[in-house]
Amino acid sequence: MADIALSSAVRSNLLSLQQTTGLIDRTQGRLSTGLEIAKPSDDAVKFFQAKSLNDRAEDLSSRKSAIDQGISTLDTALKAADALENLAKQMKGIVDSARSGDSTQRAEYSKQLKELAVQIEKLVGDATYQGLNLLNSTASKLSVRFSDKSDSKLDVDGVDFNASTFFLNSGGTAIGNPTASVAGDIVESTLGFGALLSAFNFDDAAQLASFNAMADLAVSRLDETISNVQSKAATLANNVAILQVRADFTEEYIGTLETGAGKLQVADLNEEGANLLALQTRQQLGIQALSFAGQAE
Repeated sequence: MADIALSSAVRSNLLSLQQTTGLIDRTQGRLSTGLEIAKPSDDAVKFFQAKSLNDRAEDLSSRKSAIDQGISTLDTALKAADALENLAKQMKGIVDSARSGDSTQRAEYSKQLKELAVQIEKLVGDATYQGLNLLNSTASKLSVRFSDKSDSKLDVDGVDFNASTFFLNSGGTAIGNPTASVAGDIVESTLGFGALLSAFNFDDAAQLASFNAMADLAVSRLDETISNVQSKAATLANNVAILQVRADFTEEYIGTLETGAGKLQVADLNEEGANLLALQTRQQLGIQALSFAGQAE
């Protein structure tokens, strides 16, 4: 079959129509994706600039997740520290109550003090978040990185609130109290009593005075312990505040990066809609022009 010969006018109109169809396809793609620069061939410079900004935003998003987890880790330690403070205050209340109790009541108070010491040990052991416990060892450390720079991070050292280091003397150093397994020594060795609470005879003025002196010592040690817990909790709270500031900044920074990338890539839908309407009109006119050129031949 012989080739079909087209005049130059028909070929010109056909080429123009093909170009218009290509522009319509491009405009429809922009309207469907919302992107003016969707691939390197659209504009290599803008595409890779936007990609760099989006990659940075994605990296910071993962950092933001790590910061949020760091905040949760510190919140766990803070809540546990508050609970430890409350347990120590309960011990203070028991010691003060023992001043006016009889021997039977004081025997019960001794048991309560021992149980509180056991609960302190258990609470410290349970204050774990995702495998990290900041209250059971000074070797524990929380490290939160804010960016790819090696020095852009926050390190939070753990503290040791186990029973053996929890109770402090008036000088602020650990008394060396027992572990939970032998917490019975909490009354006689750690709090400063020379014997179990029920062993003191309050009918004897000398023994009563001795008991009150020991009770004062126990309260003093518990006050020092509470002060230490509050101090450590304040440090943890300060670190939470730092992480929260960094989390807020990172979130805003991510938004800025994504907005910047959008300025390079996002299409103006109003403009593209107007372009599509104009191109469709041009296409219709092109079809008619092609038809007229064919008729003219």
